[in-house]
Amino acid sequence: MPSADEILQTMRELQERREAAAQPLVDILAKRSRLLEQLAELDEPYGKAYVDAESAGWTPEELAKLGADEPVKRPRVRSRRSRLSARTTGGQSSGPATESSSPADGIPSQNGAAAADGATLGTASS
Repeated sequence: MPSADEILQTMRELQERREAAAQPLVDILAKRSRLLEQLAELDEPYGKAYVDAESAGWTPEELAKLGADEPVKRPRVRSRRSRLSARTTGGQSSGPATESSSPADGIPSQNGAAAADGATLGTASS
């Protein structure tokens, strides 16, 4: 019967072989992780470039023929309506403004009536 030392030595040898076999996988996983991070960093500029190309007159079909797939995430674009609203009000709400006021304060309620004194939206007034 093997001694405790012999069993431990056999166990260590087995573990070393397992670690050696996993090392290439660990190296590839680390490289893959770095590449995925680099790819994620390109998502935003790719989306912007795609939208810019569409704005210049390229159709999604034409861009696809060039090998440009539609971006997964399109850049966030403020609507013209919100830019005009900010310009006409000077970027301020009609009520007293505070730094912590919600951007939703000036949004009309779902029934089309504007919120009366900046009260929380979604409250019904009869």
